[in-house]
Amino acid sequence: MNEHVDIAGGRHPGVAALQDALGGKVRADDQTRDFYANDVFWQPGIRPLAIVFPSSAGDAAAAVRIAADNGIAVVPRGGGMSYNKGYLPAVEDAIVIDACDLDSVIEVNTDDLYVTVEAGCTWAGLDKALEGTGLRTGYWGPLSGINATVGGALSQNSAFFGSTLNATVAESVIGLSVVLPDGTLVTTGSGGRRDTKPFTREGGPDLTGLFLGDTGALGFKTAATLRLWPKPQAVGFLSFGFRSMADMAGAQVAMARERLVSEGFGIDRTKASHSASVNRISDGLKVLGNVAKTGKTLMGGIKDAAAVAAGGTSFLKKHEFTLHLVLEARNDDELAVSMARAREICADAGTELDPSVPRVMRSKPFGPVRGMLGLNGERWVPIHAVFPMGDWRKVVEANDAFFAERKPFMDEHGIVYSVMSLTVGNEFFIEPAFYWHDEITPLHVQSVGEDITRPWLDRPANPAARQAVAELRDATQQLYISLGGVNWQVARDYPFRSVLNPPTWDLLSAIKRSVDPNGIMNPGSLGLADPSQSN
Repeated sequence: MNEHVDIAGGRHPGVAALQDALGGKVRADDQTRDFYANDVFWQPGIRPLAIVFPSSAGDAAAAVRIAADNGIAVVPRGGGMSYNKGYLPAVEDAIVIDACDLDSVIEVNTDDLYVTVEAGCTWAGLDKALEGTGLRTGYWGPLSGINATVGGALSQNSAFFGSTLNATVAESVIGLSVVLPDGTLVTTGSGGRRDTKPFTREGGPDLTGLFLGDTGALGFKTAATLRLWPKPQAVGFLSFGFRSMADMAGAQVAMARERLVSEGFGIDRTKASHSASVNRISDGLKVLGNVAKTGKTLMGGIKDAAAVAAGGTSFLKKHEFTLHLVLEARNDDELAVSMARAREICADAGTELDPSVPRVMRSKPFGPVRGMLGLNGERWVPIHAVFPMGDWRKVVEANDAFFAERKPFMDEHGIVYSVMSLTVGNEFFIEPAFYWHDEITPLHVQSVGEDITRPWLDRPANPAARQAVAELRDATQQLYISLGGVNWQVARDYPFRSVLNPPTWDLLSAIKRSVDPNGIMNPGSLGLADPSQSN
């Protein structure tokens, strides 16, 4: 049974009102409040007063309305995979609204080619719901899609599966249902019209875009409608080794310009060694059945799987950088043309490798989020930016020089640096990541699994190294800003107000004041209604 939060020997009236209205959907025990004071990187933060688990849009609207009436801030939360304070309270009087029970697939419309899902539906759940339809969304999920939610991706922006060709999740969205900070439920796109299907984003100002990438600063998303496309029938896999990041990035950009690749990612040797997600391929025998299913014939698939099991990922470490690609087409003839052209581009500076990495990742795209920790339980956190595609060389050279200069600092604090690059539609994406020894939090245990994390649960906290990582991330952010980069997942972690032209900031601030005059919706996110500033 939940207990109301004590305040000066009494009970918090807002939490009491929430529990009276929503009962067991509200939790205010100390253990739960402690858990929700952490994200993947930042901890411990401010404990929320309570956590609400709505199971309907009506529940969510009621929770926001009650919070507003009691002067309590509202912090939206999706799958909990972010590392940017996006779902951490910035003030003492705050509740977290967790969307995990808003997980239904509302409608799969195969005639009009759209799907409507509740915001707490995971990408793995959406993928399963579309099985047998021959359809999927353009972008169809991150690697963490077993936990990551549709609503979280829309709030933070997201890229991976399908993104080289189809850009970010924002490009797949038709409309949203959002609870505004006063508890009003609104729908954007054509679904917001009377007696109209949610089939298009057009028909007036693009209100849908207003809530994309807002990290919950403007409202709590309850549902989204996404476009569907025919699923390609032919799939091919390629991997290449390169001597330098510049060689690899040049190939990535060249292929992106010709729209050859559905998704692809490049990693350095360090990531190949430290990333548990990559190294899970070494246990190839466990995925034998899954890999076999990707073969054109059963025997062909078994041969592919046997090669994975025998080779593991040791071959990756022979190259400074490796690139892993998935190509798709309507038929085998189209695929053959694209594969030949990709090989031609990569042959200039690369060496073709066995494509076991992309093959296995596609065989089970939404596996456990093992990459949330390093291979031996090291803590992990990334930083990223996107750039105009034509700036790739400038960015890579500056990034290489930056981290070469900071190697003594990283060595001093036991920080291991790795880097990944993607092309996302017409953008070049770079994501350094850092590994270091530190305590394992309950969030890591829940996300990665108790069996896996058990050997490291007694590891002591290492606040000095964590602070060094924070300083390194901040310096990296400033580097990327100086190069003209743009960040997703802004929340309260990435610079935002300081990089906007004043009239643009003023417009956004005016919108925030209009929908949230009391500043209760995720205060501080995007720098809006920032409790640390008096203005």
